[in-house]
Amino acid sequence: MSFKTALRAAWMALVLAVGLAAPAAAEPAKVVVGTYINKMQEVSFKDSKFTLDFYIWFRWKAVGDLADYKPLESMDLINGRIDGKTAVVEKKIGDMNYSSARLTATIFKTWTLDNFPFDRHRIQVHVEDSGLFADQLVFEPDLANSRLGDELALPGWNLSGFVTEAVAKVYKTNYGDTSLPTDAQSTYSRLTFGMDMTRQGYGSAVKLLSTVVFATLVAFVAFGIRPVDVDPRFGLGVGALFAVAASAFVVASTVPDSGLLTVADQVHIIAMGFIFASVVQSAFCLKWDEAGEEAKWKTVDKWSLIVFPLLFLLWTGGLVLRAFR
Repeated sequence: MSFKTALRAAWMALVLAVGLAAPAAAEPAKVVVGTYINKMQEVSFKDSKFTLDFYIWFRWKAVGDLADYKPLESMDLINGRIDGKTAVVEKKIGDMNYSSARLTATIFKTWTLDNFPFDRHRIQVHVEDSGLFADQLVFEPDLANSRLGDELALPGWNLSGFVTEAVAKVYKTNYGDTSLPTDAQSTYSRLTFGMDMTRQGYGSAVKLLSTVVFATLVAFVAFGIRPVDVDPRFGLGVGALFAVAASAFVVASTVPDSGLLTVADQVHIIAMGFIFASVVQSAFCLKWDEAGEEAKWKTVDKWSLIVFPLLFLLWTGGLVLRAFR
């Protein structure tokens, strides 16, 4: 064996020995977290929020980074705020620490309202620890004991499909901590729990859209009135237009201001278009009637009485069916 070969072998052995002797990276401490949802109330699409009443509990071993761990003090609702905390319990269960509390919280949510009022939603609450990073603490969901409450109810909605999971959340900032590099990333363990929220029947949709549908159909009754009877012929269309505008105002008051067109908005726009077209058609028929072209306006009215309602109902019905896909 040459001197170079022997030197290389000795160096590799030294590197291997140092690697084996180096302490293994410490595993983050595990904290078991469970939730039980009691109530959901004060749902506001306009203000993008809702109120949730739920129990939350933590189990952990008070060693290492968790020696002085106080989860009920350091927990943070990322997408909400805690309004009240009651029924606080802190005790030892064998070698495990246990803390639980009943919380009332306001949760902020950007609602997906494309299909309003045929919408459905995924409700989620994000919990993180404000003081410990993911390399110090990892949440583990208590799947066996977390669920929806037996008395959980919200008028007009079905609440089901409870899900809870823990993930690592990366924030691309050091939060101004100059001891860290300016391009540092902060990673926290996040527990997410939530449920599905679907509408109960079609009552709310009927209440919101019945006015616009019937007002538009009433406007088409004008096709059965002689064009020279100007007041009833044109009055139906103008009255229907005001009714649809009032209905659109009611719908707009229930959802946030945005550039998004919901299904309800589209139905109102289509209705206004059809009513305007019916008024224009009446103007042409009046001109033909005054010119003595009775056969022409009667033919147009006859077909309009069929085509206008049919096209309107097919168009709006298609929007509703697409909302359920």
